[in-house]
Amino acid sequence: RSLDSKMAKKCPTCGKVYVSMPAMAMHLLTHDLKHKCQVCGKAFSRPWLLQGHMRSHTGEKPFGCAHCGKAFADRSNLRAHMQTHSAFKHFKCKRCSKTFALKSYLNKHYESACFKGAA
Repeated sequence: RSLDSKMAKKCPTCGKVYVSMPAMAMHLLTHDLKHKCQVCGKAFSRPWLLQGHMRSHTGEKPFGCAHCGKAFADRSNLRAHMQTHSAFKHFKCKRCSKTFALKSYLNKHYESACFKGAA
């Protein structure tokens, strides 16, 4: 199905087009932000999103790495970190040859000390 098919539906609030009705239903929730942070006022469409956000205020990090013990506020950051323990590190720094499991970690490395002061 394509966005220009007869099955496509447009969001009445913002005009975004969807061919998947479950995706459309999920999108509609983003316009109804019922769950508000009592600390900073940021609002969320689902209670679990607010719950995760609250960790930015409390500093709570309930997701710990089984390999090294490093803790994270959210599961997706733990999943990304777990790649650092992988034997497959395909992303290599052009300057120092250090290798990384994730391209995002290599990019972060490029912005770090390895390239500070380099011409």
